Amino acid sequence: MHNLSKLNWLRGLRTLFRRNKPNIPAELWQSCVNRLPFLRNLPVADLARLKNLSEQLLATKTITGAAGLEITDEIAVMIVAQAALLVLNLTLDLYEDMPGIVVYPSAFLVKQKQMDGAGVMHEWGEALAGQAIDAGGAVVLSWEDVMGSTDFWSRRNVVIHEFAHKIDMQRGRANGCPRFLAGYHEGLQVETWQRVFAAAYNDFRRRVLSLERPLPDHPALAEETLRQLHEAGRRPLPMDTYAAKNPAEFFAVASEVFFVAPSGLAIDYPDVYRLLARYYRQEPIAAPTETPNSMRMHL
Repeated sequence: MHNLSKLNWLRGLRTLFRRNKPNIPAELWQSCVNRLPFLRNLPVADLARLKNLSEQLLATKTITGAAGLEITDEIAVMIVAQAALLVLNLTLDLYEDMPGIVVYPSAFLVKQKQMDGAGVMHEWGEALAGQAIDAGGAVVLSWEDVMGSTDFWSRRNVVIHEFAHKIDMQRGRANGCPRFLAGYHEGLQVETWQRVFAAAYNDFRRRVLSLERPLPDHPALAEETLRQLHEAGRRPLPMDTYAAKNPAEFFAVASEVFFVAPSGLAIDYPDVYRLLARYYRQEPIAAPTETPNSMRMHL
């Protein structure tokens, strides 16, 4: 990354979070919970554990502002609370290779390159809302897009998405099949995971390709498009079309909706929902509802 504005950790958090004794003030924590709809219904004990994990992240990971963004207490807590949600019933060791988090004010440009079939290398700049860098790299986020995830109707969550990639990268490069942990994932089998996710991914790609028009990038416009499809008698997609890009993105996007809007995933891909529930050891909805059109595979 270039042009990163490195901030002193203690100055950036205005001494609220000390490495020796991190403590998020109750008022700031409650404000964070109130702004994230998917945290509001967590049991009291889970919220207390989430706060503790968030404080541990603040104590062990640096949070750096880029392009002139100053890291405030609000920014720090909003990000780590969502990152901690994925490992609420797991372990922070899943983030052990991540040195810290870089936050831009808005979408940031990343250089991309790809060689075509003729051997010609093409390079371009792509604006991203988030990026998880493998091989011990940071998680990079757009604060504008982080805030966009706080809307009650949003099914997108850039923090959960990128930290799901980080979890997926425990095996190396992200491929949609995270590493199973001893003591947490007994009974989960790689073969079952790959079979269920591959079938769901291929079905989702087929559904995306069958759309007469792609969903817009803007969440509000995308939701309007989905509403129109529903009114036209077509079943809406349970998650963003970006999940059809590759298996790694399917896992990351499925993780987003698992936490923030799980009903559609549980209806359309109940076995994916169940595997995610077993992996994250959480149950966002009490009992997934199935319909005759649901994809169902024997686990």
